[in-house]
Amino acid sequence: MPDFTSTVDIARPAGDQRDALAWARAVWEDAPPPLRVFLRTGWLGLGLPTRLSPDRVLGWTIASATPDRVVLEAPSPLMTTRNTVHLDADRVYWTTEVSYDRFPARQLWALAAPIHELVVPARLRQVAGASRPGDLQHRIVTTFQRRLGNPVLSRLPGQTLLETTGRRSGLPRRTPIGGRRVGEAFWLVSEFGERSQYVRNLQADPHVRLRLHGRWLRGTAHLLPDDDARARLKSLPRWNSAAVQAFGTDLLTIRIDLE
Repeated sequence: MPDFTSTVDIARPAGDQRDALAWARAVWEDAPPPLRVFLRTGWLGLGLPTRLSPDRVLGWTIASATPDRVVLEAPSPLMTTRNTVHLDADRVYWTTEVSYDRFPARQLWALAAPIHELVVPARLRQVAGASRPGDLQHRIVTTFQRRLGNPVLSRLPGQTLLETTGRRSGLPRRTPIGGRRVGEAFWLVSEFGERSQYVRNLQADPHVRLRLHGRWLRGTAHLLPDDDARARLKSLPRWNSAAVQAFGTDLLTIRIDLE
């Protein structure tokens, strides 16, 4: 028995003629490039090859395939992972099974599972034509940031932090950010614009604190939707700008006037 099992299903579009393998390829290989890079990075521990080939689906081995059922496998020294896509006349089913073979497989899958449980159903909906690609990127990135990225980065002494006031709770909310100080202003670009939680907090209360080079400064934030956010990113730190451009869908320039 596998240690982890989950099944997601979605209504099959009327008149759909794709077989199970075509659905598997559409879910993973036709994903937006930033998502494919994100998935490949997360799968490094599975030892999957990076090149595309007819007998694999984004690196996963095609263990068996019929028109109605395809099994994808990724055996690794730590865990054995299997994804099965099954079709009937009305629905598409995606089942994931994971067996923990060695330590620390359980801990690694605990980190990966929340992202997996977002990606598979969201991509199935996209392939079926029921949602927008930007919605998935937003959910994946924000889930990763909330569960892993932000808690880790917030503990780094040199990390720039933006402290806003929660619009509902009234409590301080701290978010790791990237940007650059120019004179008495700090510039940054939000990758998801007004969908970002900290931007919604700024709309309710623009007064903030900014931890910059280890010092806390007070300031007032201004949202600048008319600014060219992509051009602005060229003047900001390179690595952060590359990540924002790769994963962002609704770029928004923000200026913080420091006191």
